[in-house]
Amino acid sequence: MKRAKWYLGLLSVGILLFVGGCAEEPSPPVLPVTPDGYSDISIPIGEFPNHPHIDAVMHAVVGGELTVTLGSNPTTGFQWSEFAEISDETIIRQVDHKFVGPGIDEPPGTPGEEVWTFEALKEGTTTTFLEYSRPWVEEEIGYWTVTITTTIE
Repeated sequence: MKRAKWYLGLLSVGILLFVGGCAEEPSPPVLPVTPDGYSDISIPIGEFPNHPHIDAVMHAVVGGELTVTLGSNPTTGFQWSEFAEISDETIIRQVDHKFVGPGIDEPPGTPGEEVWTFEALKEGTTTTFLEYSRPWVEEEIGYWTVTITTTIE
């Protein structure tokens, strides 16, 4: 009787794992952009535990500026890549990256934001990739990631 209960329990766990694995994975959110040639996205740090890999879409016009703001908490040992990986640097180029802290009124350990600024150089589409990880842990690649497809018109 004990053996039958054990097999029944094992079978139940297996079914739960199978059903959970068959669930359709939610698609990453596509973030809105402004139509006036100046495009920015902002993703708070609280969004990443639910969506560790976010795909976003941005549009701008030649000569326009694009800004990406991502929540960040360097007190955890994690940090966003300083330089974005851009698939075609003739279309956009990174002109700035900075950390903006939470302010002096906030308690220690409060998250801030990292902000990247890009300049639209010519018409085309390019992909930008940013990752949040602990740089000293070689096996840990892309703990959180943001992939941005940018079209310049």
